[in-house]
Amino acid sequence: MLGKTHMVIGTAAALAITRPKTVGSLIICLGASALGALISDIDVGTSESHKDADIVVTLAAGIAMLTAAAEYLFHLDLYRRIFQNTSKLPIIAGVLLFIVICAFGKEQPHRSFMHSFLALILLAACIYLVIPQAVPYFAIGFLSHIAIDLFNRRKVRLLYPFSGGFSLGLFPAHGTANHIFFLLGSVLTAAEILLCVPAILF
Repeated sequence: MLGKTHMVIGTAAALAITRPKTVGSLIICLGASALGALISDIDVGTSESHKDADIVVTLAAGIAMLTAAAEYLFHLDLYRRIFQNTSKLPIIAGVLLFIVICAFGKEQPHRSFMHSFLALILLAACIYLVIPQAVPYFAIGFLSHIAIDLFNRRKVRLLYPFSGGFSLGLFPAHGTANHIFFLLGSVLTAAEILLCVPAILF
């Protein structure tokens, strides 16, 4: 599936499962779940899909900018929540380790390390060092990516570093199925956000 499809499905899943109750938690949910849903495809740069890799990086950068804008406009106090009652060392370590893991994953074959439970555990641990409350959202987004890719014909190495993989082989990653998933994810994301509004406002 394309990056935009993974993003809307990942955010829709995270919103449906966690139902954020505050503006701050909603922003963190949208950002972390989208990042989790997109990050796996950083490894497409080692396959034939360099264009998809550029899309993933662009969308991730966009998420970061939107989160920063929301912090500035709505005064969500996210910066204080990240740094409150904690040393800066774990945060720096988490960010650096996240970058190192992604750099390693980018050089691996597509749908191998970056599509495995091992990558999820390692990346979630890094997220925990930076923003603990973002871990569930990130994990849901990441798992949604893997789940959707299992429908495709190319195998996913869930148990990396063990060889072999899993695939239902129902349809290709591009085409009609991708469009259907994207439309479904977009509608569900919008609906879930609207459902969260009453809990946030009242």
